[in-house]
Amino acid sequence: MNFSFDVFDTCITRMHAYPRDLFFDLGLRLAPITSNEADRHSFARRFQRARIRAEKLANWRARPEREHSDIFAIYDNLRPLMRLDRTSLELVEAELALEEESIYPIPETVRHINELRHAGHRILFVSDMYLPSRFLRPLLLRKQVMQMEDDLYVSCDHGVTKHSGKLFARVLQQERLAGPDLIHTGDNRHADINQAEANGISTRYFSAAHLIGSEAHSAGSKLPRTPVGSWLAGFSRRYRLAMRHSGSASHPLDSVIVGTVLPFLLAYVQWVLNDARQRGIKRLYFVARDGEVLFKIAKELNPEGIELRYLYGSRRAWLAPSIVDHQPEWKRLLAVSGSSNAPKDILARAGLRAEERAELRVAFGIDNSRWERSLGLQEADAFIEKLTTHPRASELLRASAHDKRQFTLRYFKQEGLLDDTAWAFVDSGWSLNSQAAVKRIFDSAGIGLRPPQGYYIGLARDHLNEVQAGKAYAFVTPPGSIFSRRRVVIEHCFLPSTHSSTRGYKLTPEEVVPDFSEEARDENEIAYACHLHDCAVKAARLVADNADLQSSLRRFAPDLRERAAYFVCNPSYADAVSASHLTAVADMRQERAFAQPLCRSLRAVDVWETFRMAFSRGRSFKSNAWMWLEGSAALSSPLIRLPIRLMLWADRMKHQLQRRNSLGEVDA
Repeated sequence: MNFSFDVFDTCITRMHAYPRDLFFDLGLRLAPITSNEADRHSFARRFQRARIRAEKLANWRARPEREHSDIFAIYDNLRPLMRLDRTSLELVEAELALEEESIYPIPETVRHINELRHAGHRILFVSDMYLPSRFLRPLLLRKQVMQMEDDLYVSCDHGVTKHSGKLFARVLQQERLAGPDLIHTGDNRHADINQAEANGISTRYFSAAHLIGSEAHSAGSKLPRTPVGSWLAGFSRRYRLAMRHSGSASHPLDSVIVGTVLPFLLAYVQWVLNDARQRGIKRLYFVARDGEVLFKIAKELNPEGIELRYLYGSRRAWLAPSIVDHQPEWKRLLAVSGSSNAPKDILARAGLRAEERAELRVAFGIDNSRWERSLGLQEADAFIEKLTTHPRASELLRASAHDKRQFTLRYFKQEGLLDDTAWAFVDSGWSLNSQAAVKRIFDSAGIGLRPPQGYYIGLARDHLNEVQAGKAYAFVTPPGSIFSRRRVVIEHCFLPSTHSSTRGYKLTPEEVVPDFSEEARDENEIAYACHLHDCAVKAARLVADNADLQSSLRRFAPDLRERAAYFVCNPSYADAVSASHLTAVADMRQERAFAQPLCRSLRAVDVWETFRMAFSRGRSFKSNAWMWLEGSAALSSPLIRLPIRLMLWADRMKHQLQRRNSLGEVDA
């Protein structure tokens, strides 16, 4: 039997969302070297339009003798439209070079073709294309789509097209076949299906390489489409084509995962690995739990010269052993906005056992109602000061911290943190409380350990300084970005873990192991985490095997940060509904009793509370730690949504003004 295949979007496709997007990138390459960034983009826009118009002119002028022109005729028609200092041949070679960089095989089709070859069937390729076969054949051979014994029919060589049906007639004639002797596969309903069937050929429609809705939305509908939008759509399509029939389950947030989350995480991890290599860092510790998916991505990227380890820890696990008299930064974690700050909760965060907490309740003369009542932040701060001055309370705190510190240091030594290797943490961010806790533990050990350093997605405006926490390197700058202000979205949508929180360490006969708290999430949330990790590993493998994808991640890293920020600030209703099933726990104990939905429909009282926060004198917009306000606004009625969005806009303007002022101070 004989099988023929369309070429573009059936056997191969591009990393560019649409062919016209390739012309914009080509324009960027052809722009005068002396051009600034704005002039390069202006040139690229003009070149893109001229290239599109030249193709139409070439095809129109070729008729009626020929139905399709070739790439040389296109550039002969382009030269009068734009003044270029290159010959037509040089322009053709530049476009061919970019085409080859952008093109990749579609695994499903190539696998099917190889199976047919193995079964002894003849393979043909039939394409309506301006690239002559003398260019297209070698390209398909290099991409391992064609083999030498296959034949290729291209419209610009024969002067007739599939669109008219005449190219199919030419194939049947030259191959000496009747229509029923050929089965054709293609992605164009008219050219590949209707016209093939009109020639008596059996057909198979293949549309997997067409952009789906979210990809088309990312690419944009108008010219000139932005390079990053086109690349994101192309990346999503490439990932989707690679994963077809892989057996992975789907999730309502898949378009966000593939189009926003994975490119952002891949760019972050790649930046960490590159920067660590430049700084001479030999070992990276990806800190639980936010670092788990980052660790899996890094392993797949397989960096040379850097050892990767996963470190179990948490604010809760490291706070109690870091309580020392001479460094009071630990106090800020005992009472946290958005958490329950009853006396019993404050003492629990400090690491005291139930019997020790009961003893202090009696010593302080606190009745049951006051013991269970959450304190305001000022009251809580006063209670914490009382803990540090009360003889018995301070004695219990020191003893508890000392015991926990011994276990923690044993775990750190076991994991190599105490050796001479230059290492750094990798985590999400934001205030550096965990890194500062490790520094206090190191300092209290009195063994001259170097201060810790770490890589973070972003930092809060009030993050601890280098003296308190050690050095910190941020992927997103400046401090106080939307990522830190909506950290709850990053932690639960972008970085969910498959395991529960580490509450401390315990000793087994062989080693020190993490002591996990009970899982605070339900089965659906854990399933989302597992699904995201599975997608991340597969995407990282795709990137690890392709230098062009790695280069694009570096090139588009600033744009990928902006895309992620846009999602945080402008979620769709459907995405907010899917995310509302996730829960967040503000309290460091990560217990189910403290879980709240990531976002929910807001009430009138929430509008007033948000208004108070937006126009307070505080330095930042302090929403409840569990609430994704933008997602909640998307779920709310229009009467609620409008004032919330106005206040969020005011908050963004305030932060932009603060950023400009801080930059002005630096310049001064």
